[in-house]
Amino acid sequence: MQRLLPARIDAAGLFLALTLAAPAALVPTEWQHRQPLEVAQPGLVRVALPPETFDRAQADLADLRIVDPEGRELACALEHGRDACAPPATQRLAAVQGFRGTLSREQTQLRIETGVTGRVAFLELATSAPYFLKAAHVEVSADGENWTSLGPAIPVFRQFGAENLRVEIGREAPHVRVTLDDARSRRVEFTGARVLPAAGSAAEPERTGVAAQVVRREEFAGETVLTLLLPAAHLPLAALAFEAADPLFMRRVTVAVRDVSDGTPRERTIGSGTLYRVALDGAPARARLEVPVDHTPATRELIVHVHNGDSPPLQFAAVRADHWPVTLAFMAASAGRHHLLSGNASARAPRYDFAAFAGDLHRAAATRLTPGSAEVMPGYRPAESLSAPALPEIPLSGAPLDAAKWTVRRAVHIRAVGVQELELDPAALAGARPDLGDLRLLRRGNQIPYVPERPALQRTLALTPVPEADPKRPSVSVWKIALPHAGIPVSRLVLRSGTPLFSRQFRLSERRESPNGGTSPHLLATAAWSRRPEPGEPETCTLEIPERLTSDTLWLETDNGDNPAIALDAATATHPVARLVFKVTGPDGFELAYGRREAAAPQYDLRLVAARLLTVPRQVAQLAPAPAAPAKSPIDRLLRSANGGIVFWSALALVVVVLLGVVARLLPKSPGSP
Repeated sequence: MQRLLPARIDAAGLFLALTLAAPAALVPTEWQHRQPLEVAQPGLVRVALPPETFDRAQADLADLRIVDPEGRELACALEHGRDACAPPATQRLAAVQGFRGTLSREQTQLRIETGVTGRVAFLELATSAPYFLKAAHVEVSADGENWTSLGPAIPVFRQFGAENLRVEIGREAPHVRVTLDDARSRRVEFTGARVLPAAGSAAEPERTGVAAQVVRREEFAGETVLTLLLPAAHLPLAALAFEAADPLFMRRVTVAVRDVSDGTPRERTIGSGTLYRVALDGAPARARLEVPVDHTPATRELIVHVHNGDSPPLQFAAVRADHWPVTLAFMAASAGRHHLLSGNASARAPRYDFAAFAGDLHRAAATRLTPGSAEVMPGYRPAESLSAPALPEIPLSGAPLDAAKWTVRRAVHIRAVGVQELELDPAALAGARPDLGDLRLLRRGNQIPYVPERPALQRTLALTPVPEADPKRPSVSVWKIALPHAGIPVSRLVLRSGTPLFSRQFRLSERRESPNGGTSPHLLATAAWSRRPEPGEPETCTLEIPERLTSDTLWLETDNGDNPAIALDAATATHPVARLVFKVTGPDGFELAYGRREAAAPQYDLRLVAARLLTVPRQVAQLAPAPAAPAKSPIDRLLRSANGGIVFWSALALVVVVLLGVVARLLPKSPGSP
């Protein structure tokens, strides 16, 4: 549809132009949905599109049409609210014309010449300081002499991955003065600033807010992941607004959509920002609870990552999705019930002959309408010659498989039919091959095709370090850390200690089987850890584990020297998340098989439609509890408890001697023997 261009024409000319711009006849039954428009009188009509319309139309709204009571198509024009406030491509963050900082005993003052003649949207300060929180008082001036305050101090900070270096202006400001309070915190050096001019004198169009449903919340290592369901696909999003009950916080937030690149599932970031509620110098808390998102998602699902670090998760009461308004303008020649048509996948954007008058259409007064509820078009029949080829149906069953050689088979519980997401638990991760090539989903002897997914997420395992005394090394502290399963792909181990003062070098190892049948220590990681009794000192130490574990026990040790032993309060292991995505039509009879090392990785045709499968809302499937490991025989325990091969070879020699004695007694004796 044509974009609106500036022009001047009187009302009569505008009406005549739109009437003469009537397009060729269309076939309404090729559109799947229609929404009624009750036009009370002839004239210009502007229709505000509701979420229901976005959900049924093409992503670019190219299939929207207006028909009059007789079923004739009317020329119409889309008006996007985002275009009215988007700055030109040249209006991006630019270096300021002048920047100077002055220092006093208790404050830092920044004098900035913006170089902007009109309104300034905001300034963004620059600093390399990694960790700070400052109260910033902002003033503006036309001549650099007479200053006007913009209100109470705003928080400027960079902490725990979250930051706010933006100073909102929102007015003409050739000169800006920012005063930072240094009385209660360490001084921070700011090295420059960038400025964004305002988009013009026109006010930003009022955005429409709709509730976003939090359909899933998961806690991972250091972050919370929310799955949001929007009321419609194709909404031109402007921002996400969060309601958080926590009194004070700072969090970095990223918003993503599911995507597929070269057959590999991934998440594509479409927005990011910082949520905060901060109180400065006893003043009321200042907050920013909105994350900008300038994107039109193809689906209703959004993935929100809230990066917590070591802080507790936030409690969100609600999430609101704000989207830009989109209207459809047309000239009604008569009163009566018109219809808004949508849902034609083969339709292309029309080209109407009134582009020269579009500017006047945008400025002209109009009757505003909201369409009624959508209904299925009576006699709907898509155009066969023009319709896009239908996507192939996702296959639900694969080839038969005899799973007798797979060592583990676990039931999979399905709550509701549809596309499923099955996350592998630690038992499955430990029992399967590192590449997950031996995994098979089964139902009644047939394979269920799936697509593997490895998101950039980590799960945590709470572990308990148990002190182990070593009489031969009294100055060395040793802890035994048991894992729930042998071979879990642990990527890091985080230690926590409340001991206030120490400096130690830690060594992490496991005991691996040696060729002679015994076990020997294998070093996994080392780390230096120091603590002083001062605020802000780290209570945790992280050891990165670069290789896959083979046992179910970790051994941690440190040399205390002439110092007292320290206490370890807790340990937390993290491991990567792995999922299987598949589709089912029945709720029972599913199981997951793994544990066959020589099995070849499956090749399913499902990968051809992976993009469709991985970008739709999912149900969450659950694995049944893992079966208990079989008890080991006394001989197995004896052999595995040996530190070397002495016990093994001694036992073997004893068995050989006994067998030789038995054979000697059974042999026949010679006649002359006593």
